[in-house]
Amino acid sequence: MAEIALILPFSIDPYGSVSTTTSQSKIWQDRVRFVIGTNLNERILDPEFGTLIPSTFMQTADDATTLIENEVERAFQTQLELLTFDKVDVSFDEYTGTTSVSIVYGLPNGEVTNTVIAITYINGNNISVQENL
Repeated sequence: MAEIALILPFSIDPYGSVSTTTSQSKIWQDRVRFVIGTNLNERILDPEFGTLIPSTFMQTADDATTLIENEVERAFQTQLELLTFDKVDVSFDEYTGTTSVSIVYGLPNGEVTNTVIAITYINGNNISVQENL
């Protein structure tokens, strides 16, 4: 039987039911976002879940890049063991204050996919942007 998971962001379909998916790519992309977007020690009952990535806003661009790359690798080794980590690319847009993290990895079924996560830093001089999921 195929795995079924909620579609994120959470939504209701036209029939009034919670939207779900059986797409392994979508299910794993959401799981990667959960781990990367959760701050270490944020979950009281599972303090080892997550990464230090959400706290990179206090770092310089070079330090943040190194931290993000190391944290993504660590997350795949400790929390996403069923996936095969390939690479991570980090880029900064100083105009919008956005850090983009592109992660390439293999799914348990052998399919290779990527997930892009954008982190926007709020600054009074910059326009904030919305991530497109």
